[in-house]
Amino acid sequence: MTFVYEKGTNNFLGVATQIFDNGTWRDATLQELYPSADHSKMGAVVVKDSPKYYLDPNAWRFSTNDQGEVTGIERKPSPPKITLSTNAKDTDGDGLPEVKADGKSKATIDIEIRDTKGELVKKAIDLRINTTSGRLSVRRMTTKTGTASVDLTSTLDTVTVTVSVEADEMETQQLTFELMP
Repeated sequence: MTFVYEKGTNNFLGVATQIFDNGTWRDATLQELYPSADHSKMGAVVVKDSPKYYLDPNAWRFSTNDQGEVTGIERKPSPPKITLSTNAKDTDGDGLPEVKADGKSKATIDIEIRDTKGELVKKAIDLRINTTSGRLSVRRMTTKTGTASVDLTSTLDTVTVTVSVEADEMETQQLTFELMP
């Protein structure tokens, strides 16, 4: 399996499986794959053919040496994960924490950003926070410690409220509350 990239930027240009030529399997050349391209600006790396590259193509990237030259293919590191928790309690056992629907009661939502090893991510991460109802103490914030918190103030309506927290290149997480009389 041949992965083709642009030299200098290491941008992915294409991929080709082996070709069957005169009764044998072989890897295609750059000249065969891109006959009219400037091959001096292209590079290729050959790896063992595997369906894993097809099943999740966005999970892979080019690996490079200390000089920045492409040496192979490697799995991209997993992005950090957002975890949400709250001080509001689930008093009726339905799995949703409750907040009194009086327009004044608050629930604190604690946010943690952890890497694949479970360690807090201690770099600047911009968070965007949204709600389907109620009022948030802040809608955007930056954490540099891997932790943050936001308050949700109830409304007078008895509704279900979902608070979403998102950050670039991370899966959005949600926490749902019931506003109860």
